[in-house]
Amino acid sequence: MRKLIVIFFISFFFVSCEDDMLPTVYNLELRYDGDRLEFSRISLLSNPASSPALPEHAFDFNLNNQSFEIYGLKNTIDVYVTVSFFCTADGENHTKEVKADFYEDRNTVLLIERVIGCEPTIQVIYE
Repeated sequence: MRKLIVIFFISFFFVSCEDDMLPTVYNLELRYDGDRLEFSRISLLSNPASSPALPEHAFDFNLNNQSFEIYGLKNTIDVYVTVSFFCTADGENHTKEVKADFYEDRNTVLLIERVIGCEPTIQVIYE
């Protein structure tokens, strides 16, 4: 009987710790309905002072409107998000950087509704 009680408590301990071991998932979405910009890559850097300052996460695009799941983001406030894109107006590749926050219960959305020349205005919203 004593062994059963010990086994019960050990199994309860492992089951309760299992959720703590899973990384938190954050959601990032890019929304753009225009045809001037063709997005190719998005990267996240939560600590630009780190050396070397390499992005912690990078994703390639298949579509201009796309969602990404980010696992194990170290810092979630003032994360540098860099978007790489090709501009059909000048035929060149560009990058644009914005700061965004990430929350467990909300989607972080990069909304692009306006492009002047090859310069998108990226609005960060949370849904």
